[in-house]
This record gives sequence, C-alpha cells and structure tokens, in this order.
Amino acid sequence: MGSMTKFLQRVYLDYHWFAGNGENQLGINDIGVGATFALPLFKNIETPFLITPGFGLHLWSGPVSVPPDPADMPAQTYDAFLDTAWAPQINPWLGADLAFRIGIYSDFSQVNANSIRYTGRGLAVVTISPSVKLKAGIFYLDRVKIKMLPAGGIVWTPNPDIYFNILFPNPKVAKRLTTWGTTEWWMYAAGDYGGGTWTIKRESGFPPPGAATDGMLDTVDYNDIRIAAGLEFKGMRQFTGYFEVGLSCSRELVYESGLPPAYYPNNTVYLGGGVAY
Repeated sequence: MGSMTKFLQRVYLDYHWFAGNGENQLGINDIGVGATFALPLFKNIETPFLITPGFGLHLWSGPVSVPPDPADMPAQTYDAFLDTAWAPQINPWLGADLAFRIGIYSDFSQVNANSIRYTGRGLAVVTISPSVKLKAGIFYLDRVKIKMLPAGGIVWTPNPDIYFNILFPNPKVAKRLTTWGTTEWWMYAAGDYGGGTWTIKRESGFPPPGAATDGMLDTVDYNDIRIAAGLEFKGMRQFTGYFEVGLSCSRELVYESGLPPAYYPNNTVYLGGGVAY
C-alpha cells in the first residue's frame, strides 16, 4: 500500500460552468478528469517524474450565428492528453519547473494533424530565501493566436498561513482561514489565461469553396482572461477540493481559416469546483 500511495499521486475531477445563452453569448460546460503517477528517475534525486493521463469534455451553447459573421462551434469538443512534469533541484538555490503535454484536441468528427498538439512550460526557479523564490521562463500554448507566452514572477510565503504566487500568466494569492480538525480551509484570489484549441467540423456549406481548410475542418481557439475568488480545503491523505466564482472577460473565438474573423462573445460569470485525492 505504501508503494501504491507513492506511485498514484493524485486523482482529480474538475467542473466549470460559464453562463451564456443568446445572441453574442457563449455558454460552456467544462469537465476534466485525470490521474497523476510518480516515477522515480534516479535514486539520489528526490523529485519524481510525474505522468498524468487526462480527458476533458467541453459542451458549447452557442454562439448564435448571425450573418455576415457566421461564427459557430460544435455541440462538444474533447481533450485526450498525456502530461509529464518534473521539478529538479539542481542545487540549494537553483531548480526548474518543467512540463510537456501531447494531446488530441478535436470534436472527433475527424482527426487530422492539426488535432495533435504539443504544449508545455519551462521555468527556472531561483531560491532567494526559505520564503522567496523567483521563477522565469516560457509557456508554450500552441494556439492559433498565441504560440508562446513569457512566464515568471515571484513566489513569497511570509508565513505558513499566507502565500503569494505573483506569477504571469496565472497569479494566485491565498490565506488560511482556519483549521477544523485535520482539514485546512483557505480562501484565494486567482487569475488565468484560459481557453483551448480544437479541430472542428464547421456547419454545412461553410467554409466556402477554396477556403484554406481541410475540407470542412477548421481549427479554433477559445481564449479568455479569468479572475476568480474561491474557497479550498486540504484534508488528510491529500484529499483536497475547491469552489470558486469568477469573471471571464476578453473572450474570443479565433478561426485558423480566418472565416469568419474573430468572434467576441460577451463577458460572463462562471462557477467552478473540483476534488482531488
């Protein structure tokens, strides 16, 4: 059992609901599941190599297609991916945060080369003191609009009851409210550059003949900026969970074909939650 506990690090389930139903609106239901396994690389290195197979389902409500800009999305898109991550500590002051993902992102009407995407991150981690770390590097997103983002910032833990992850593009600040029995309760505020990319089958008769797409297939980005406040708990045996409410803004659908031009749904609120063990 001890070996299994070390091998199986985490199993998680996440759900997010984005409000939207009507013209110039876009509603989404996101569901994600996965499990993380740890593989020791070398006997003298404490940080294991993490492997996470996962699956995502995205249910789309809209957008309402209004000529001359007939933006559209299928009823659902899917993610099927394999994540790898490693955080080596080279010496007491220098480490790294490395991750790589390969996945298939599609509505599964058809799968082509564009459905296979590679994403990842590479950050150097410099330990200034026991409570302060600096991170700098890149996020590789492999999206239609943005392929790569600079990333980095400061991680500051002034005491065990509060921490500041002032990191672009996904900052987070959290404070422990109380400890009830063996469960810690924290409140937090966070931001994120959200969204994803999928190959999709466009509506019948679109795009027009001669468009730069593979038949009726196109590749689409959904991009947004998310700001959330939430409550999370950390219990015994690594049982954790969270609930959050947030605002999704600067929303857009960007099609690789350029047909139609980028579509901008209204800002919306969202609710999210998840558990992990």
